[in-house]
Amino acid sequence: MADESSVLSEVPLPDHQFSLMERSAATFIVTIVILVLGAIVGQDVAPGNILSEGYESYFIEPHSLDSTTGDAGYNPVDTVVYSLLLVSFVIVISAWLRRIGIPARDSSILALVPWVIWAALGEVNEDGQLFDTEGMGGLFVSPLIHFHVAAWVILTGWMCHNVSRRVGSENRVAITQLAVILTLFQIVLFIPQIGQHWEQDAISYLISPLFLMPFGGLLLIILLHPFLECCTAIEQGLIQVGIGGCFMHLAGWLMLYTDPLNGRMPISIIPSALIVCGPLLLCTLLWFTGQKARSELHHMGLEPGIVPVGISLDDWDRQHSSTWERMEELTPRAILGLPIILLAMYGQMIDGLATSVGLEYYGYGEKHVLSQKVIEFAETAWGFGALKFGLAGLIWWLFASARFEHRHRHLRLLVILCLLVVGLAPGLRDVLRMTLGV
Repeated sequence: MADESSVLSEVPLPDHQFSLMERSAATFIVTIVILVLGAIVGQDVAPGNILSEGYESYFIEPHSLDSTTGDAGYNPVDTVVYSLLLVSFVIVISAWLRRIGIPARDSSILALVPWVIWAALGEVNEDGQLFDTEGMGGLFVSPLIHFHVAAWVILTGWMCHNVSRRVGSENRVAITQLAVILTLFQIVLFIPQIGQHWEQDAISYLISPLFLMPFGGLLLIILLHPFLECCTAIEQGLIQVGIGGCFMHLAGWLMLYTDPLNGRMPISIIPSALIVCGPLLLCTLLWFTGQKARSELHHMGLEPGIVPVGISLDDWDRQHSSTWERMEELTPRAILGLPIILLAMYGQMIDGLATSVGLEYYGYGEKHVLSQKVIEFAETAWGFGALKFGLAGLIWWLFASARFEHRHRHLRLLVILCLLVVGLAPGLRDVLRMTLGV
């Protein structure tokens, strides 16, 4: 940028330094942890104190009901706290990833998509009462399911990083071997819980989804190996273990669909297929729309919405160079060419359609406070669906108009991940539940 020197007045913070916002988010998390520990200890030390009573009423009881009935609702208190915690964790984790030098790549988010599907399938199997309510069932109930998935992701990433450092980043066979081991661990841990509901002899078991799906997942992990060498070791491991886990959970869903329990009757899969494929077709068309602008920015060495390295956001807003003009002109269209943005938009669309169809035609209830308010205001579940499509457009507008400093690339990616968690995961869960009638 030839004429930028006259408008550069400040240097962005170095990557190792935390901003005020990041320190505040960390303080909030620590405060919540202290309050929770105080509430737990207070139940024994000073029974009936206001902190312990509030913790029990607003957080523990709704979770316990959800693990047994699947229909317990949220309340304004836990909704606000969970939302603030989600935002705080996004800010703190992004700062931590930046500080330790983890690359901010779009492919890192794509590597986590199997785990979003993993969570949705696990919740559906819990809704179908395949897990013991006093044992593993609680691990697949929101919001605990998010911490459960995070634990698997952290474990997988940490082990892949250690293996890669020990054997060398070029030895990707070791990562695939580790992925097979971790998938087998999931199979040993969860399949006995899932399979206990059906009595089968050896031959029937070998031709049932309980065997074929986990075996197919292990086979796919191996077959994917040659196509994942362009990824980092952590990304490769997350993709392979996540896909293996999805196939493991898919065994439970297929068993419920082909051999229902408790007298339930699965419905035709066609409505669910339309809910999944309709938004997918729309997002595919949007992707083609954004490719030319994205390619032009890439040729200029720019990322859509990311301020060039070494320039603060305030200084960028004062730019009037040709680079600034082309970035501002092309970014709105180029954003549509980013798969991770389209995934976030797709998640909102599928969630809106699935919720609307489930409420209108299959007798489901809405347990989220804000969503229920929207439905009551619109006097129809389709009002919620329309709002979700509007939110998909809002996501495009947000990333088309917002600019992130180079040091905030991790924050941008984690914001997109959160949008997937609150959109794609519940949307897929609703779609899969409808097919089972649970």
